Amino acid sequence: GMCVTCYKRLFWKPKIKLEDGLSKIINQDDMQAIIIAGGKGTRIQSVSRTVPKVLFPISGKPLLGHLIDHLKENGISDVIICTGYLADKVEDYINKVSYGINIQISKEDKPLGTAGPLHLIKNLLNDEFIVMFGDIYTTINLQKMLKFHSKKKADITLALHRSDHPHDSTIVKIDKSNKIINFIEKPGDDWKKYGNLATTSLYIMNKDVLKFIAKNKTVDFAKDVFPKMLAKRKKLFGYLTSEYTKDMGTPERYKKVEQYIMLNKK
Repeated sequence: GMCVTCYKRLFWKPKIKLEDGLSKIINQDDMQAIIIAGGKGTRIQSVSRTVPKVLFPISGKPLLGHLIDHLKENGISDVIICTGYLADKVEDYINKVSYGINIQISKEDKPLGTAGPLHLIKNLLNDEFIVMFGDIYTTINLQKMLKFHSKKKADITLALHRSDHPHDSTIVKIDKSNKIINFIEKPGDDWKKYGNLATTSLYIMNKDVLKFIAKNKTVDFAKDVFPKMLAKRKKLFGYLTSEYTKDMGTPERYKKVEQYIMLNKK
């Protein structure tokens, strides 16, 4: 079996200022978010080889800090970070900064892709949870997305946006009710046939997804899990949003996020 270490971090702060206008959390049990941060960041290695992607500094704060702040503002109090490559750096960072929410770290011994790490934490998973990759910067209102997910009784809800690089994105066809009919992986120049509606690395799903993820293998959501689920007529819905969300897998996109934050500093 695989040795998995989970470190429980309980930080408590007496005064957590509720962000203005934060609506009552939908279901009173704590909403949980999983950050998938085990990848090696091969596409962005020109930026750094010694820092995991999730700790790249953006406007003076590691990306992970921006992600956790965003989750907190959206009322999420339980976060699990799935790490692999340079995991100890992620742990050091989490130990240094007190967030006032429950943060746990799970570590993979071999690369498990974007979906594989969920098996390592299956005993910690709620019935329903948010999954985000550690290389996106997002401003999406998660409470609204959760409401959509519940209303549609979806098995998985994927945040979708109009991509400015559809040729190397995962493109999606949806019907009138926003139900996903088809995935087209990196269509190249064919994207003009399919449009530029693309997945972002942000999902809401329930625990049943584990049935579609092979254990101890490298498994990818977009390539392996979602097509399998569609074939079994599972309900995958696209949550279409124009809120800012960017995958920072390349140095150019990384710079774009920096520029966005500089222009939109509150």
